[in-house]
Amino acid sequence: MITRHHMALGLMCALIVCSSFFLSEPLLMIMVISGTCTGVFLPDIHMTRPKRFTFRTLAWLIVQFPRRICAPIICRIYAHTRHPVLDPADKRLTHSIPGVLFIFAFASAFLYIPARLINGTLAGLIALFAGGVLLGMGLHLTEDLCTRKGIFPFFPFSSWTVAGSIRPCDRTDPRIARYHIQHCAVLIVLFWLESEGILAPALFLPVSVAGISFCLITMVYFSEVSLRQDHGPAGITRAPSPAKST
Repeated sequence: MITRHHMALGLMCALIVCSSFFLSEPLLMIMVISGTCTGVFLPDIHMTRPKRFTFRTLAWLIVQFPRRICAPIICRIYAHTRHPVLDPADKRLTHSIPGVLFIFAFASAFLYIPARLINGTLAGLIALFAGGVLLGMGLHLTEDLCTRKGIFPFFPFSSWTVAGSIRPCDRTDPRIARYHIQHCAVLIVLFWLESEGILAPALFLPVSVAGISFCLITMVYFSEVSLRQDHGPAGITRAPSPAKST
């Protein structure tokens, strides 16, 4: 999906998750939401720089962390396996489960260790931010697997892709708009339940988890997601065989 779709859907999902402490813990809510909104951008290392300063410019700046630091390191790691990746700008690196987990681990260590040395309270807030980052990247993959390009869950170790039938730029396809409305409706219901005091506080977390699960499962279902094997140029990138000496 395109950047604005990732941002809108990711923000609503973060608010749904935070509905269990929406009003009582605003600082915790801010950390989770800011982490999620950061995480939804991180996998798009192929993003081009906007020609003029727009909202995408901020997303592009965030993406430079995985593009310039994490992706080259991942390529060096894969170079020591039977499945080397030659191009550190290959989007499949970060549209995969191993790539997302590596970025999460690297970013968490980069942020948490200095925070832990400074202050325990700060480290706790950074841990919440990192949890939001992981949530955002997971949402990014879930949203992208609904599109025709899909994701590559075990790249470079497998050529299988998971893809749906949505073209994000197709304005005649109403499904993405419906997903926005669906997420917003669930968020409004949860906010109303909390503001009216209808649910016991202990029930808000499982209800919010059920709400976000409902949104994601229905989104995947109506996107006609299927498992496919990639036989084209987007397959696994291997190093060329060494030339024989003459």
